Amino acid sequence: MFLKTHTAQDRLKIWRDIRNDDSLSLQQILETFSKTEPLPRYLDYYTPKSWPNPFEIVSEGYLCQSGITLVLTATLLYKKILSEGELLLPVISNNINGNTGLVCIQDNQVYNFIPDQVVSRDYLLEHSTVFQNHKIHSDELFR
Repeated sequence: MFLKTHTAQDRLKIWRDIRNDDSLSLQQILETFSKTEPLPRYLDYYTPKSWPNPFEIVSEGYLCQSGITLVLTATLLYKKILSEGELLLPVISNNINGNTGLVCIQDNQVYNFIPDQVVSRDYLLEHSTVFQNHKIHSDELFR
């Protein structure tokens, strides 16, 4: 989805097109996001108050595991696939692919643990190390 060669304008247009495409299913959105190769860590995943909003993440290319998760979460909220309210964003080390960063959990469904799949919270706990859990309200993503 986002490539290293994309400009900020390219990334913002790609993301806008995904948000505005009403024909995309959850699976198609996940598959689209899975095509973004996570970059080295940009965000301090232990300090939610320091997280840039999703528009800044896309514009600046902060597309580490945590940045991708925050943009995906914002997209799923915008498309009303996730409901507004409390989100759980744990910091994990993925024992399957070696990525470390945030994943999004709502209603025991985990988004972006395996990039193109939704898995259960039990699956996450079985295949990762959880370092810290952040509970935030969905509105906090856009501050």
